[in-house]
Amino acid sequence: MEDVPPRHAGTRPHRRRGAGYRSLLVLALGTAAMLLAVGDPRFSTLFDGREQERGPEQSRQQPDAGREDPRPAQAGGSTAGTDTPPPGVGEEAAPLGAPDVPAVGSDSYRFLAVNGDGTPVGYSPCRPLHYVVNGQLAPAGSDRLVSEAIGIISAATGITFVDDGPTGEQPSAQRAAYQPEAYGERWAPLLIAWTTPEASPELAGKVIGTGGSTHFSFDGGPKTFVTGSLDLDAPQIADELQRPDGERYAAAVILHELGHVMGLDHVDDPAQLMYPEIGASVGPSGALSAGDLNGLYELSKAQCRKDL
Repeated sequence: MEDVPPRHAGTRPHRRRGAGYRSLLVLALGTAAMLLAVGDPRFSTLFDGREQERGPEQSRQQPDAGREDPRPAQAGGSTAGTDTPPPGVGEEAAPLGAPDVPAVGSDSYRFLAVNGDGTPVGYSPCRPLHYVVNGQLAPAGSDRLVSEAIGIISAATGITFVDDGPTGEQPSAQRAAYQPEAYGERWAPLLIAWTTPEASPELAGKVIGTGGSTHFSFDGGPKTFVTGSLDLDAPQIADELQRPDGERYAAAVILHELGHVMGLDHVDDPAQLMYPEIGASVGPSGALSAGDLNGLYELSKAQCRKDL
């Protein structure tokens, strides 16, 4: 059988992990199939009783300055202080960096989530996006692939990434956005995990990677991503790296999934890296194309969130 390059499943690429979206990247040998992950039941009381059709949002009430802890109880009986950090940790008054302006205009991009006014949901540009890597199973040379992909995304969005080093945290379908015991009084860092289908069941079959982020908001107001995760099938990518063009495809996998983490959805234009297949249109280093870059540039315009 002739080798088939990595392809994406035609995902409806969201998974409600609280308020998160997650995309599944697969090696497909046949027709792409729709994949949908189930919701997190912890938040079922937050949305007018509809457990599967509800919008992907977790609400927090507006602060009450008259209370000792200004963050009142959330729906479901838990207090905001138990599963959210103090607001504004690490947030500055202005964006930390400036994105590269795309050299060529393009509207070949889509967003995973938008606010009520149509603006895309992204990360605050006024605080660094910390990340950790579980590289216990990482193939040789993968550190460079990850760091180069993060550099590309940082330049395209203006987001400042901070490497918090290695972690033993394992991927989880219901990863908590706030883990003070592990990461302190802040949102948990982006988790990049080299893993297996046994540890991350979503990687079963031909799925080679998953990625997504979690957003929060106040009372139906603007949403902002606060953390995310990216799981990579270490054995499959190690096999890919043995192929003549394997490094190109591995780089494309990581960059594509980071695009989802930042808020990009799949597009119908095969010239873009966010197209649901990795094919001949992918450049020598798995580079972003004009639509991808313009979409990431739009995501860079997200508002600062001192309140979150």
